[in-house]
Amino acid sequence: MAAFAYRLATEADEADLRRLLRESPMPGAIAVTFEREPHYFRAAAVEGFHQTIVCRDSQTGGLLGMGSRSVRPVYLNGTVQPVGYMSQLRASPHHPWGLGLARAVAQGFQFFHTLHADGRAPFYLMSVIADNRPAQRLLESGLPGLPRLQPYALWHTYVVYLGQAKRPAPLPAGLRLEQGDATRNPAIVECLQRNGAGRQFAPYWSAETLFNPDHTPDLRPEDFLLALRGQRVVGCVAAWDQSRFKQSVVRAYAGPIGRWRAWINRLAPLGGWPCLPAPDTPWRYCYASHLAVDDADPAVFAALVRDLYRRARDQGYNYFILGLAEAGPLSQMVRRGYRHVTYPSQIYLVGWEDSWEAIARVDRRPPGLEVAVL
Repeated sequence: MAAFAYRLATEADEADLRRLLRESPMPGAIAVTFEREPHYFRAAAVEGFHQTIVCRDSQTGGLLGMGSRSVRPVYLNGTVQPVGYMSQLRASPHHPWGLGLARAVAQGFQFFHTLHADGRAPFYLMSVIADNRPAQRLLESGLPGLPRLQPYALWHTYVVYLGQAKRPAPLPAGLRLEQGDATRNPAIVECLQRNGAGRQFAPYWSAETLFNPDHTPDLRPEDFLLALRGQRVVGCVAAWDQSRFKQSVVRAYAGPIGRWRAWINRLAPLGGWPCLPAPDTPWRYCYASHLAVDDADPAVFAALVRDLYRRARDQGYNYFILGLAEAGPLSQMVRRGYRHVTYPSQIYLVGWEDSWEAIARVDRRPPGLEVAVL
């Protein structure tokens, strides 16, 4: 039985971490890997304060698993507070785990607990793909060493296909759409802050962080689309291309999709559906990030997303990725209005005994997570 050794990752682990991400697809009808090429730690900059734990075989030194802890300022109950995020839990697919997997996970979370003692975050968010029932059962098992997980929300990540051309969506009277530029940066920040305060866990952006390459690499003012009433920005969204440091790669197809992929690709253009790329092919996409709409106005949301669709399509992207809570009219508009693949995830609030009080105080404001920085 392998003995596990846990420590914080360093640059010496960088190549092994990237390889493990390449070799660990998320389960589902379309198996996808979330990769960080060409440098793991540069890609982690978008997460804020970041630590990665590595689990190695104490005898051979081989990398058996990993997990990440990050902390960033977000809106919690209407005020800016630090909240953590546990992510990238991966186990080597080449190791014969058996019952040892539960032991490795429990020991890994015990190491997380020692890091938590620094007091940077009162508690954590965690996202688990809804199709990954084995992972959910293990994490919710209450095994000694595991933190307590409280289900919070079902989150949908929409991969929207940029296929057929679409007309602009109508705007309410008195509003207009513009492309962002540096002169609008203060108004963009104000819009993000104003709307972020009304949503739980929306990232806090400031003039110092929004277009800072240490926080938002490759994001530019001109990537923003703005809805304006006079000179006031009442809605915004950005087309953020992260492909220089983060990638999503199709690795395999399962079930009927895998058996019939060739026929699906022949018939898809007739119905306006996307062709399914060959395995080991990266998706060409951007994130629909930094979404903020005053009063959650569905007409403003529809106009911004439609304009982003048109611009991203013209720029040669095949998809854009947008994360929204399952409940609410905005998700329904995306589901009805666009060809897409949906990745539902269960969001948990996670912590140890010193986290219970803070978790209990989380109020019922709608969730405002930003999938582009998770």
